[in-house]
Amino acid sequence: MDRGQIALKLSIDSLGLKFQIDDFRDRLILQKAIYLVQAAGVHLGYYYQWYLHGPYCPSLTRDEYAVAAGMYPDLDESKGWTLDAISLDKLGRLSSMFNESDRGKLATKLELFASVHFLLRRGQVPDNSAIEITAILRKFDKNFTEEEVENAIRELERYGLLAG
Repeated sequence: MDRGQIALKLSIDSLGLKFQIDDFRDRLILQKAIYLVQAAGVHLGYYYQWYLHGPYCPSLTRDEYAVAAGMYPDLDESKGWTLDAISLDKLGRLSSMFNESDRGKLATKLELFASVHFLLRRGQVPDNSAIEITAILRKFDKNFTEEEVENAIRELERYGLLAG
């Protein structure tokens, strides 16, 4: 693993998530978790674009597979490395966002949070408009309700990812 991949693994570990890419849901969780981590100010160097399930980064996908390929039961190349104190503090403040034992529910929640954040930060909708965000998400066959979008906005504000 290179240093960026080690930082990726350490970030996921710090959130209490399992680093796994066994199925689409697992990969979606990692994509959206790292998007939100970067939105919180942990700089990992990934750049996102809009795709079918919200923000997506092809280089992150490559790194996910590289990290997974380098994980062995008796060898963890991230051992002995740590993230800086500021990043660890930011990850600590976010960690409760990822407390969901049902990976399907976690994937859905993170897809919604990351998509709402992306649309707002990229200026696709004005003034935290849940109505307009919901309409855009429906164009991409996402059946999130206006109430779910409003709740996502409140949670993103609570975690400091959006201005209140």
